[in-house]
Amino acid sequence: MLMFLVIKRFRVVFSLILLSGFIWYFGAVRVQVEQGLSLLLHTQFVPALLSSLGASLLVLVAILLLTLLFGRLNCSLLCPLGVFQDVVIRISNLFKTKKQRRFRYTKGVFWLRYSILTLTALLWAVGFTWPLLLLDPYSNFGRMASSLFKPVFYACHNGLHYLWPDTYYFQSYSVGSLLGWILPIAIFVTVVGMSAFRGRLFCNTICPVGSFMGLISKYAAFRPLIDNSGCNRCGRCSFVCKAECIDSKGQQIDHSRCVSCFNCLIACNEKQAVRYVFCWKRPATHPSNRRHFITSLSGLAGTVALYRFVDTKNHQVSNRQTIAPAGARSHEHLKRFCTACQACVAVCPTRIIQPTFRGYGLDGWMLPAINYQNGFCTYNCNRCSQVCPSLALERVPLEEKKLIRIGKARLTLKHCIALKDQTDCGACDEHCPTKAVHMVPFGTQGLRKPVVDDEYCIGCGGCEYICPATPKAIVVEGLPIHERALPPVVEEQHGIEDIDFGF
Repeated sequence: MLMFLVIKRFRVVFSLILLSGFIWYFGAVRVQVEQGLSLLLHTQFVPALLSSLGASLLVLVAILLLTLLFGRLNCSLLCPLGVFQDVVIRISNLFKTKKQRRFRYTKGVFWLRYSILTLTALLWAVGFTWPLLLLDPYSNFGRMASSLFKPVFYACHNGLHYLWPDTYYFQSYSVGSLLGWILPIAIFVTVVGMSAFRGRLFCNTICPVGSFMGLISKYAAFRPLIDNSGCNRCGRCSFVCKAECIDSKGQQIDHSRCVSCFNCLIACNEKQAVRYVFCWKRPATHPSNRRHFITSLSGLAGTVALYRFVDTKNHQVSNRQTIAPAGARSHEHLKRFCTACQACVAVCPTRIIQPTFRGYGLDGWMLPAINYQNGFCTYNCNRCSQVCPSLALERVPLEEKKLIRIGKARLTLKHCIALKDQTDCGACDEHCPTKAVHMVPFGTQGLRKPVVDDEYCIGCGGCEYICPATPKAIVVEGLPIHERALPPVVEEQHGIEDIDFGF
């Protein structure tokens, strides 16, 4: 039992380190895109599944092999929402009596969990990804951390600013719309409530990833089993099982709900009736293992194939003015692959990427869109595309990102200060990195007005953000399909001949 105690402690420490990394990534005041932190996002099942034809196929295969060998170790080791539930369980136990801390065996609500899994898989297969987006555990944790934990980080940081103003600079924080808080708060309350009173009930009832992993973990190579000859039905294993899947009286374990936490192995330290054994060598179960595992993987492969090749058309019409971040390729591509985890929202240095609720239609709820009200897209930044785990934002080099046209600037001259007030302005020209906006003379008083050259405009929003007019004289309208702009013209610098200085 000492070995399993060491393994459990290693699992706890390792999972807490990963959870801290996720919280720091999504909640930190200013995130520097360190390679280690961004790699965490690429260890999750649903993003790997959505991008399974790309590099993330290896991640998907690794997760499936891990589950096939050791059961749902992914749920208790790599899933941030799963580890968060374990933390809630531990904290809630501090306020319970010894008797209240005990779990008890309950029959699984299989009709509900597999109905949710089937419905989610079928809708995803025909191109309607919103249910998967809503229930994905990784994305839900990302939304919780970005919406609920980040304000706490900012409050602490700004509190330190008042104590040490020369060391900590004040950081403003935009709360965003109320709708952006509804889903994270609902998930937070649901997960905390279920975890505090029923352990891993959320994982084994609502989460489609947990349900799918359960189909495979029932036939994992290594599983905890109860030795009927050595078990005295004391119930200790059942009392510590946070998945409520051990029937100590019937001496059975529901491996579809077991999350491989090893609590039962440590609790049964006297009789050692609960053992962690290699199960494939048992002839009574080996044929069933093979059939069910092949069936599960065939169902996954068939769903992926259907998802890739089905004719997926828009269920709702996107708002043409919605601006998708660079790397999205199109609104349709973003809606098809994005899980709304808000990794791009967390990493954006100017905080212009925000979840939208109407921009992409009903099937694009909570997906990221750009708002230039409080900033603009930095010309020398491509962080959002570098961290996206599902490749909804394809990784593009910085030089290529500078030529991606995500929108076009639209000028309304009647609102322009230069014409309306007959004065010089030129703020839009000064802040345009590609010089798509430039000033030309007009009238007889030597004034200048802006004009827009669409061929060079990339829709970065510098002109819209800086425009002092009310209403804005220049705004950026998004493109449903991104385009490629012409490279900006670099003015040739002529050298000055060093002949005479004139004095």
